[in-house]
Amino acid sequence: MIVYFYEVKIPKYLKNKYIITSFLFVSYLLFLDDMDVFSMVSNLRKRSALTEQNMLMHQKVIESRATLKRLKKTQYLEHYARSTKYFKQKDEEIFVIIPKGNPKQ
Repeated sequence: MIVYFYEVKIPKYLKNKYIITSFLFVSYLLFLDDMDVFSMVSNLRKRSALTEQNMLMHQKVIESRATLKRLKKTQYLEHYARSTKYFKQKDEEIFVIIPKGNPKQ
């Protein structure tokens, strides 16, 4: 049995030029345009990652400002220098003890 092209019945909605044009336009917008679906999803993911990074940096800035405010007092300044930066006086030695379970810090 041979089926000729003119015998195949094509639905009316596929013959409508407006539907075909609309389909082509939507497919162009979704896949071929500069702002297609894939780039928008990628940009949204980058935006959320940058928002999280911005929040973390904001928290670090707040902590740094609080530390800087406390460093204006000389008593805390000496405590900060000894505990964080391991500064010592001339006649002192500092021993840093690291537990076995935590080799790197």
